[in-house]
This record gives sequence, structure tokens and C-alpha cells, in this order.
Amino acid sequence: MRPQYPDPHHAAMPSLNLDDLNPEQRAAVLAPDGPILILAGAGSGKTRVLTYRIAHLMAACNVAPESLLAVTFTNKAAAEMRERVAALSGGGRMPWVSTFHAACARILRQEIGALGAGYDRNFTILDESDSLAAIRQVLEEAQLADSPPPELVRARLDQAKNEAQFPADLAAIAADPRERTMATVYQLYQARLATMNALDFGDLLLQTYRLMRDDPAALERWQRRAAYLLVDEYQDTNRVQYLLVSALAARSGNICVVGDEDQSIYRWRGADIRNILDFERDFPRALIFKLEQNYRSTRTILAAADTVIQNNRERKAKRLWTANPDGEPVTYYTGMTERDEADFIAREIAQLGITGATRPADVVVFYRVNAQSRVIEEALVRRRLPYYIVGGLRFYDQREIKDLIAYLRVILNPADALALERMIGVPPRGIGGRTVEAMAAMAARDGVSLFEAMGRIETDSKVALRIAKAAGNLYAWMRDLIARHATLGVRALLDDIIVRSGFAAHLEAMIDGATRRQNVAELLAAASAFDTEHGPGGLGEFLERVALVNDSDQLTAAGGRVALMTLHTSKGLEYPVVFIAGMEEGLFPHMRSQDSPREIEEERRLCYVGMTRARRLLYLTNTLSRELYGNRQEARPSRFLGEVDRDLIRRLAPIAGSQPTLRMPTREPYVDYTDSQIDDEATGGGDPAAIGARVQHPTFGRGVVRRREGHGDGAKVWVNFERGGLKLLVLKFANLRPVAD
Repeated sequence: MRPQYPDPHHAAMPSLNLDDLNPEQRAAVLAPDGPILILAGAGSGKTRVLTYRIAHLMAACNVAPESLLAVTFTNKAAAEMRERVAALSGGGRMPWVSTFHAACARILRQEIGALGAGYDRNFTILDESDSLAAIRQVLEEAQLADSPPPELVRARLDQAKNEAQFPADLAAIAADPRERTMATVYQLYQARLATMNALDFGDLLLQTYRLMRDDPAALERWQRRAAYLLVDEYQDTNRVQYLLVSALAARSGNICVVGDEDQSIYRWRGADIRNILDFERDFPRALIFKLEQNYRSTRTILAAADTVIQNNRERKAKRLWTANPDGEPVTYYTGMTERDEADFIAREIAQLGITGATRPADVVVFYRVNAQSRVIEEALVRRRLPYYIVGGLRFYDQREIKDLIAYLRVILNPADALALERMIGVPPRGIGGRTVEAMAAMAARDGVSLFEAMGRIETDSKVALRIAKAAGNLYAWMRDLIARHATLGVRALLDDIIVRSGFAAHLEAMIDGATRRQNVAELLAAASAFDTEHGPGGLGEFLERVALVNDSDQLTAAGGRVALMTLHTSKGLEYPVVFIAGMEEGLFPHMRSQDSPREIEEERRLCYVGMTRARRLLYLTNTLSRELYGNRQEARPSRFLGEVDRDLIRRLAPIAGSQPTLRMPTREPYVDYTDSQIDDEATGGGDPAAIGARVQHPTFGRGVVRRREGHGDGAKVWVNFERGGLKLLVLKFANLRPVAD
């Protein structure tokens, strides 16, 4: 029975026009209450169906927006859903549309006090680097005999949280000393986070599940708030997300999930394809709808992708079709080496651009592993094609941005010891490691936070008076901002921090200070925009947004350029032109999957996802010989290429009888560039320091010019040296000379 939420102020919504929907979409939108599974093939309009169903529930069924919750996986997808619902509903009150992590953060902001352990609603959300730093501290203090590497610990604990396992659960199933050590570290790590009033990404889900499991009153409150629950990309849910969704839907039974098991590609981070495959078992009364009409790709691209995915067994029967034209055949190119492959990709992109019908922004190059991007970057640079890498260093992971964010985190949550230690050290103010150790000892002795210990450190005779006064002044300043932050905007807080800390002068002294100042200016602009939307007192929400930014959110700021990204980053995207590079056994499918039929099926789904991103043109490329991680090996074509119908392919192969020219393995360090290496003022031709030129330096040896900055005597170049890595040099004094390729 539909829950009733009478509201005398609830204005009637405009009637919803369903003429834009095909029959299957319309049936899913108009389905009655109860569990619903919508199997939405690639490009079949799943977001349209979700948003129309939300609008239909509000307009035709008189469901109050306050009882609707729609969850998805990326900020980009959530924003798109909100915009579409607003357009369909004519504005007014909106339902709750959110990512899983943001929804859990919102729940915990209101309920975390029930979990005990000293948590309050101003908790900090740690990113991966902060989580790793906390683990390192735990391992250093624990001094375990068989202490595992911090990176391994973080991966294992993340896996445990995805599987809804707490420290006691991990200890109970530990079958060997290594796992028992992991359980011990897990317990210590969680205790450390509690003292910091901090949660990592996994905790947002796990602690919300714990709340729902252990607090019936809280569970009922949120079940009422999510009386109509809609879940996007259900095939990507992990164990803890599955438990959360099941708990929220248990009262009303009104759960509508949308997904496609053929696009389940995140098993490595806990996604369980059985969640969608077993939906009818979990909800026996479920209605099933299949969306099989594709609106994105040509018939040829769709048919090629279908011939690949049909080889999987762990899937539900469906076959996509489209009313789009046949289009061009799929191009399959084989190069002698990875350099030939990259040159072909760059040459083809340039050729497509000559007609003006294809812009660089219309093109994406997918690859299986990040290390493949270097040679593709070099080929794009040689042809002066602008590009960017998705999944590189996030804006909010830039050092100067994290430094400023640390101040904001301390203002909101003074117990955040990680942020406090970072804040103390930037800019340098004479408070070193020994002083911080003294503060930590005082905090432990007096039972106070590290922040409060900073305010008392002048009483410690072991700390020099000058240093103690610097710590006291910093404490007093921060206490003032803590007291006033609820009345200030984020921009005002940042302005105060930058001026009073001397942060601007700190950046001026850095060799790449100009670039870092630009980043700070971008942060200030973001803060101003946030304040315009939110008003003063929004620091907590601002920091939450910063913490939950993901790779796909970088796409909106990088228009006009060719996109380079791994296949795992491709979900939810589409491009007129798609290249998938490295279609070779051991690379794609990856060598780690070779011995597991289930892993091979996931690799095949990854291939299917990549192929179905293409709207107009699809290129599949490989090589006869590939150098990867410093080793050159003979390459064999991917099995997925053999699964594509030959009649759908245009084959480009090396001339019969020719031999590949093998280059000696390079020892050039791989650098994952986030931005384009093309500089608007860079010159080519005879310039010995043109972008992409190989040069010799009297000290660092051979290298490749990656980027230029500035003009005249102030011109600088970034050079990636074989021995010294990436260096920034003043061109006038660099003594670089060109060398043969």
C-alpha cells in the first residue's frame, strides 16, 4: 500500500508527458508499487527512465518528494538526475538524489552520536592519502613483529569494509598469522580514527550499516525517509551497499533498481554481480523490465559489442538493437610496436579533424593500464594534439590545496590530528617534529586532543620559548576562527588563512609557485561559488563535497581536448570516436585474469563497456611487439578481437613479410600527467627545446622536453630525464642540446 504523506502546502505538479518514451521505458515508469528490476542495456536511456519514474511518482501518484531517495555512484550522475527531475517536475520541492557515500555522510551527520566512541557531526572524511598516513602512524606505534606494508593494509581494510566486516569479524575468520595481524591493525586503526573524529570512505558505508543494524528507531526514521528507494547502477553495488539498500527497503518494499550485469566491471573493489542476478530471489514479487533499444551507437558498433558479450555465461538473456544507421565498420589496426600503434592513433585523430567534423573533444583513447598512456601522449604531442588524462592527480590532491584544506578541517574538527600536523608545518613556522612529539605526549598524559595540547605547550619546559609562543599564537588564531566559522563563508575563512599564515609568500618562494598560485585562485573561486549558493556557515558541507569528488568530476573542466583514460574510468561516458589500445593477451584481458573464468568474464564486460561508449566510430588496436614496464615481448591478439564478427571489421595490418624494429627497453620514468603537455606558446620546427624534443643535459643526461612555461629570458622547460626524472629548468641557463631520436 502506498504510504500517504498529507501536505497542505504541496502544490500539484504539471502532468507528465510520456510521449518521449518507448513502450518498454513507459511500462517501467508506470509500474505499480513494489520491487522493480529494470535491466537497462548500454545506451538504452536508463537515466531517462529513472528520472521519469521519480517525476511520475510525484505527479501522478502524489508521492511527497520527502519520501523519495535515489542513489547512484558519481556526483556527475547525481547532478544530471537532479537537473532532469527538476526539468520534468517544473521546479519546487525536490526528492533526495545523491551518491551512496554522500547519502551515508548526510545520515551520519544527524545520527553518528548514536555510535558512541566520541564521534560528533563535525567528523572529518579522510581521503586515501590521509587514510594511508593514519595507517602508517598506527603501524609505527604498534611495532608489530610482522608488520605489513601500509598500502597492503589499506587495501585489505577497504575490502573488509566493502564486505561489511568489522574488526571482530575479521579476527573471527582469520586463518593465519597474517590475517590476525590485519585484524589487530584494523582495530587499532579504527580506534585512531575515533580519537580524530574521522571516517574514511569505507566507514561512511560501514558505519551507516551499523547504525541501521543496531538502532531500530534510526532505521525506521530513514526507512520512512526512503519509502520509495531507487538505485542506479545496481550491478556495481558491493556487500555493504546491498545490506544498506535491503534494510532501507524492508519496510515499504518499494525498491526500484536499474542496472546491467553486462556492465559490471568493479569486482576488484567489491562489486558483486550476484546482487543484480539474484534480485528476483531477494524480491520474489519483483517486476522485470528490459530496455534493449540502444540510442547511442551505430548498428555496426552495437553488433560488434554484442558478439563479444554473448560469450559470457554469467548474464541474463537480452540482445540490444538500434534504429540508428549501420555506420562505418569497426577499424582493427595492428602496429609493429607500441610506438606504431600510438602514431596511428594520433595520425587518425589528426586526419579526422581535417574535415572539421571531429574535434579533439569528440575523441577518447581507452587503455587497460595507466602505463600505456606515455607513448600515446608522446605521439599526440608530436602532432600538437591537445589532450588530458582522466584519473590523474585530482585538483583537491594538489599539495597547496591539501595544505589550505587542512586549515579548514581543523577549524571544523579540531580533533583531526592529521590535518593539524599538516597545518602546523605549512608554511614553516619553526614548530618541528620534536615539538609535535611533545604535544602528543602531553595530549596522552592529560587526556586531551593534540589541538588542545598545542595551546598548553608553553608549560612544557622541554620546548623552546620561541617555538612554544609560535604554537600558542597559532592555537589562539585557530580558536578564534573555530568560534566564528559558523558566521563566515568559506571564502572569508580562506582569505584569512592565506593572509595571516603567510601562505602567499610561501608559494612565491617555490620554483613552480606561479602554477600553485593559479591552483589557489581556482580554490578561492570554488569557495566563492559555494558561498553564493549556500551562504555563510557552510564549511562542513564544503569539506564534504571536496572529500567526495571523484575522477569523473574532472571531465567537465577539460573540454576541447582528446581524453585519455583507463577502461575502468569509462562507465557513464560516451564519445563520437573511441579508440581501445592494447588489445593483446596478457594486457587485455589482463594477465591476472588468465586462470579464472570469472575474471575473464569481467574483462570481457570491460571490453563491452569500452566498445559501447562509441557513437560513430570505433577503433581497436594492438601490436606485434610491446615494451611495457621496461620489458619487450611478443604480443598476441586479444581473444576478444577473435570474438568480433569478421564482417563488421575493417582490417589494417603490417605489410606481409616486414619485421618490427625493436627499440632497446627504455628506463625513462613514467610520469602520469594530469593535464595537456601542449603549451600555446610552444614552438616546433628547429627549436632544440620544442615539446617532445629529445635533449642532452651536461648533468642529468638524456631526456624529453615535456612542457614550456614563460617567454624570453624567463622561459622554463620541464624535462623528463632518464636518470633524474622530471626537472624544471630555466631554458636560458639549461645548456640543453638536441640529440637524435
